[in-house]
Amino acid sequence: MQRLLILGLTLLSLMAQAETAEPKETTAEVWLERMSQALNNNQFKASMVHLQSNQVRPLIYIHGQTDKQQIAFMDHLNGPYKSAVRVGQVVTYLEQDQPPYSVNASRIPGLFPAVFAQELERLNQGYEFVLGGRNRIAARTAQLVRVVARDEHRFSYMVWLDTETALPLRLDMLAGEQLLERLMVIELSMMDEPAGILLEAARRDWPAVIETPSVATDSQWHFGWLPAGFEETVRDQHRLFGANEAVEYASLTDGLVQISVYLSVAGQVDLPEHVTHNNGTAIASARHGDLEVVAIGKVPADTLHRIALSIRPGGADSEQ
Repeated sequence: MQRLLILGLTLLSLMAQAETAEPKETTAEVWLERMSQALNNNQFKASMVHLQSNQVRPLIYIHGQTDKQQIAFMDHLNGPYKSAVRVGQVVTYLEQDQPPYSVNASRIPGLFPAVFAQELERLNQGYEFVLGGRNRIAARTAQLVRVVARDEHRFSYMVWLDTETALPLRLDMLAGEQLLERLMVIELSMMDEPAGILLEAARRDWPAVIETPSVATDSQWHFGWLPAGFEETVRDQHRLFGANEAVEYASLTDGLVQISVYLSVAGQVDLPEHVTHNNGTAIASARHGDLEVVAIGKVPADTLHRIALSIRPGGADSEQ
């Protein structure tokens, strides 16, 4: 009996020590701030799978720092060769049968949203953060944080964070209870020094950044309606889907997702004529006299359609 009592007290002591060792995060915001710091400062290698509809894409992502700048490498493991390298604020794409090219970007697209490593306060107007339970992902304990849409004009997300490092282990994009997209880590390895491939990337001379062909526009039209939290960040002219004619372009974002809006004179450029869904990406079009509008983004189709219909002549500010 005495031995059982001693064993019980020992177990309780070990449990108390474990609880003391773990940070007392009590809010979702604190967990997300830890995630942001981890994505910028930690050196790690993550094997992932990206699930979209019936497609499964295995990926490898490696992140580190050298000479006080971040370096990252992403490689698609199936299909034609396709990878990306980020050195500081420049991402270079390497694809089979294509010459490499570089663009300005703060993160490699197609992984966890760039805002996860930036100012998360940007999301407060469109989303609320709710702390969930815990699960086991990639043989690691994970804390769930729900990023819940405040209205019906955007999707919600669930992100699971490694309780030890705060790195994201899984991200689900949801329309209600329907899973639209999932990015999940299946193996995570931490490193004390940057990986050799990152050091090599830092030494190489990559192609110079190419600027997207665009021309500033003084167009006199505005959005009559945008969902709360969405702002226009870019307006210019450039080509769409390989078309020869330039179209007017506007980029909208709420910090987490981006919506692209294109406008052209009817008949000049072949734009979509209907609303459709593809793995959470919707396309909506509308017509205003001789002006055709198409909007594309990972938001509900009704949201895109309303944005496309709200286009108005003149330079007035949009109404929320």
